[in-house]
Amino acid sequence: MNATIDSVSAYRLELRDAAGRHIAARRRRSLVLVAALAVGVLISGLAIAGTGWLMGEPAPQPVVEDFQAYTPQLGFHPEPGEAVFVAKDGPVKLYATTNREGTYCIVVDEPWKPASAGDGGSCVSKSTAAKPIAAYLVGVSSASENGDATFVIAGRVGRAHATTIKFRDPEGALVERPIGMNGFFVAALHGTPPIPDATPDGVKCPVKSWNPTFVALRSDGQTVQKATVPLMESRLCVTSFHGP
Repeated sequence: MNATIDSVSAYRLELRDAAGRHIAARRRRSLVLVAALAVGVLISGLAIAGTGWLMGEPAPQPVVEDFQAYTPQLGFHPEPGEAVFVAKDGPVKLYATTNREGTYCIVVDEPWKPASAGDGGSCVSKSTAAKPIAAYLVGVSSASENGDATFVIAGRVGRAHATTIKFRDPEGALVERPIGMNGFFVAALHGTPPIPDATPDGVKCPVKSWNPTFVALRSDGQTVQKATVPLMESRLCVTSFHGP
């Protein structure tokens, strides 16, 4: 999607220069007009939210209906009609929409939980939305026999011109993903999920902390933003209370 926006901007600049150089030539003017109309067609394929900042392809109807299922008692009021596609990692897709509270809400379409699941998605507080880099653990698949699963990290970089996000997974391996529309990104990781396991007797086993440092890069590789985000804190085993 970034490539689409860049190509449109470059095309606009080319058209403006051409018009300045050949303003007296009728044939040139005609070509510029045709090209300008072509650019308009490209732009019309994008949806702009009511706030003016959320941009992308309109979300499919199942995603809109999922945002409609959000429980307003949780403190947010998503605007389903503004939902757009903002990022993807393989089959995992991320959608976002604005809300009446002035931030945004997200829905993740995963192979094990499609966007039509009706869980309403997740909304972000103003304090979180104001951070230079926000990231969240938004989904985990069922574990395989060896305990591995797919877990999904989604987030947003609040700096323009960032094209890539880098961080390390719970095992220390480097993860690198492209940043999509409006600074959003999503990463589907495979391995042992960074969440506690509960045994039948209610004991939750220790989980090591996972506080990755997210680094946002420009297209030339220069760092434009960096932030450490606590995605999971370590905890001791705790036995649940079963009564007297």
